[in-house]
Amino acid sequence: MSKEFTEILKMQAEQTLDFKLIIDKNEFDIIDLTIKNETTPVSKPTKRGGVYFSDTTVYKINAVINDLSVSKYLTRAMLGPNTEFQDITIQPINKKNKHNTDFKIITNLTSSKQSSNKIELNLMVQNIVK
Repeated sequence: MSKEFTEILKMQAEQTLDFKLIIDKNEFDIIDLTIKNETTPVSKPTKRGGVYFSDTTVYKINAVINDLSVSKYLTRAMLGPNTEFQDITIQPINKKNKHNTDFKIITNLTSSKQSSNKIELNLMVQNIVK
């Protein structure tokens, strides 16, 4: 997955990619998106809490959405009130460029923060589908 993210980060540096978030078959424009590779507190790949798999490093996405109606879908997506994460898809909007942007990033919601005009989502990347 690291090779794919290197490609995505390169595309983002060369030109601004626009993304949309897809949850429960609903689409929301992402106004700001950052991708980071972070270390986790585990020393070897493991299943955390018997619920989800965690490696020693993980790609995380911070996505900001202006459409507050997304909030009604978030409680069903986050672990805590549910026994399983719901997949949330991040996909590029503009496919008219010199790079192949025909991919989807499959994520899980780890936390969210809502203000009066936006929702900030913290997502953990599970997979990239081309």
